[in-house]
Amino acid sequence: MTTHHRHRLFPILILALTALLAPVAAFAQNGLAPSVPFFDVPAQATLFGETVPLERQDLRELLDESLVITAYNYERVILWMKRSARYFPYVEKKLRERGLPDDLKYVAVAESSLRTYAYSSARAVGPWQFIEATAKRNGLRVNASFDDRLSFERSTDAAVSYFEVLYKKFGSWTLAAAAYNAGEQRITNAIAAQGQKNYFDLNLPIETEQYIFRILAAKIILSNPQFFGYRIPASLLYPPQVFDRVEFNAPREVPVTLLAKACNTTYKVIREMNPEIRGETLPTGHHTLNVPRGRAERCKTAFPELLAREPSKSRKTGHPRKRRT
Repeated sequence: MTTHHRHRLFPILILALTALLAPVAAFAQNGLAPSVPFFDVPAQATLFGETVPLERQDLRELLDESLVITAYNYERVILWMKRSARYFPYVEKKLRERGLPDDLKYVAVAESSLRTYAYSSARAVGPWQFIEATAKRNGLRVNASFDDRLSFERSTDAAVSYFEVLYKKFGSWTLAAAAYNAGEQRITNAIAAQGQKNYFDLNLPIETEQYIFRILAAKIILSNPQFFGYRIPASLLYPPQVFDRVEFNAPREVPVTLLAKACNTTYKVIREMNPEIRGETLPTGHHTLNVPRGRAERCKTAFPELLAREPSKSRKTGHPRKRRT
């Protein structure tokens, strides 16, 4: 390194060292470490259009706990912000179409952090964390060939329909959300045993009592992330996924690689656009799948031609790859 370059770097090093030592100097001077920011619970809040009675100390503390745990989890909140830019538009559209509260989108945040490949110890799967029985009751396929719980579009459609059913049954969105978490029968039994129909007056398992406030904390933070110190440039948010839908009939089992070839793309792309596919082949029958934008017509034209030349192969099944987002 030349003397000239060393002289240019010296002031930069001095500034960097000063910045690093400033907190230490402040501590040495007054005996106090730099202040940790804290956030108070709002005086009023609504969730799903219903008022949360935060004048009650027990409820304020539940919300306070959720806000503190969440607001300081920087990695989680940053990923929430990035993923919500990708996934919220579809959820918001479906909720608007059915006239349901927009706040229901935060349920997916509390359930899975908007992760497609989310798995729980209770065997709940996907962004909306359906267990198998509930998924099947709401029209999702869970079999050797497909697991629709992993499809964001299909599972969102099912979740929206299920929320409608729960609201009609319980007459309250907070109770509907509690039933989504704890199960319909548990909430029905609690109402009958305790003689209370207000969610906030029911004694429920602690996970379910905290659940509503985890959803509310997600709403408060994501509605105004700048207040909590989160400022992410729009260019760093995840863009919505763009694809076309293609419908076709498979007269026999079809390798996913053949579909990829028909669409002039790769096996990897088809699997990532259709995470519900569990194996390497598609079963006989009618299928509607996502393909890269602009490839649908090519796919529909090329698919039967390639299929006619493809020898029948034995079916292979596998498991979905667990990805972070």
